[in-house]
Amino acid sequence: MKTLKLIFLSLVLGFSIPCHAQQVQGSSQLSLRWFSTTSADKQWRELPPPIMKPGNAAADNAFRVDPQTRYQTVDGFGGCFNELGWNALQTLATEQQEEVLKSLFDGSGCGFAVCRMGMGANDFASNWYSFDETPGDYEMADFSIDRDRQALIPFIKAAMKHQPKLAVWGVPWSPPSWMKTTNSYKAGNMKQDPKTLAAYALYFSKYVQAYRKEGINLYAVHPQNEPRYNNNIYPQCAWSGQEINTFMRDYLVPRLKKDQVDVQVWLGTIANNEMKAYTDPVLSDPVTNPMISGVGYQYEGQSILGATHEKYPDKKLMQTETECFDGLNAWRQGMETFNRISGDMNNFANGYMFWNLILNETACSTWGWRQNSLITIVTKEQKVVYNPEFYAMKHFSHGVHPGAVRIAAKGPVKNLVAFQNPSGEIVMVFSNDKNVKADAEIQIGGSSAKIEIPAESMNTICVYEKTGQITN
Repeated sequence: MKTLKLIFLSLVLGFSIPCHAQQVQGSSQLSLRWFSTTSADKQWRELPPPIMKPGNAAADNAFRVDPQTRYQTVDGFGGCFNELGWNALQTLATEQQEEVLKSLFDGSGCGFAVCRMGMGANDFASNWYSFDETPGDYEMADFSIDRDRQALIPFIKAAMKHQPKLAVWGVPWSPPSWMKTTNSYKAGNMKQDPKTLAAYALYFSKYVQAYRKEGINLYAVHPQNEPRYNNNIYPQCAWSGQEINTFMRDYLVPRLKKDQVDVQVWLGTIANNEMKAYTDPVLSDPVTNPMISGVGYQYEGQSILGATHEKYPDKKLMQTETECFDGLNAWRQGMETFNRISGDMNNFANGYMFWNLILNETACSTWGWRQNSLITIVTKEQKVVYNPEFYAMKHFSHGVHPGAVRIAAKGPVKNLVAFQNPSGEIVMVFSNDKNVKADAEIQIGGSSAKIEIPAESMNTICVYEKTGQITN
């Protein structure tokens, strides 16, 4: 393939229409479209395409990609299914609900393909619950996902109408309360006696099997959300790295194999930027290492994505939770999230998860704090608000499809990342987070074009062969 056969520049913009081909002026081989989102409420709008002319671009401000230099494969982008998000969605009329779901999961919108869910309650559940709160039920006789049939399963199935191949992975915030040293969902550590660990492994096995019986593609599990923490009022549970290693090696994976449950087991979700705390105790174990498909880091652990890839290059990586912020859903927070996605993908992340997909106007958890969401539903007004981080995510997920490969890219902005989709088009994603416009050039083979990047913008420029096709 030619060095610059195709380009999809997802600068920080936003658009709701598909990216279909238009012939580039001055070129019989290429087609181009440009979209942009700025803080001036100009979201996902199409800008006039630049004119391609024969000649090379200036070396100091040109965008160039090299599809011959290939890095990690992309599994997909998504967010977390939470009960409070489903409750907020239910306040809308049916048509509005479908429009919101389409904007998140359909290919014309974000096209989310991989999403997260809690195994039992998380901090944006309506209240505490687990799948088995019967003390001493080591055989899991009372195990049940009936609670999830009220909100989470309907939420996931509603999403699957727009994304039938949606892949879901699960992680507990807390095991059943009787499995903890506090006998409570708050605080405490996981009990480490063999009988409890064996029961917990069975709990995971039954969870995967139950969800698959519901027709949901539950493809992976992680052992614990943020295992370093047990000092807050919402569901939490502390484990050491060695304890997690023992659980996965001696209990979880053997149980799944015994029950013939073919599911990926990941090490996550880790909120720690020191590999020695959790990553090394598990992946340096020669018995455990082959059992583990990948490592999931929360935003606090993002600084060690690259180091993890360097040390354990055969493991997939995922940013499992973006920065939660404070419920303000401000433009600068959207820009920060966009730049974090770019940085994480450039550090070998195979996927990126946002936190709350949907919240109501309070943006408040059951346990009393506010956090951001992609979409806010103003319940009294029946109004849907697409927040800046919705567009930050869309600029990656809309154009970069599962199976895409990150490729080498250089340009005059620091937040630049490029991909090649399975169908061939190349996707470059970057932002201009300065408050002034930026001049740049696009170099495509023997032709170039000058562009002016809007100030404080997320942008997308699609360049591909005239015969090529962008599917969404």
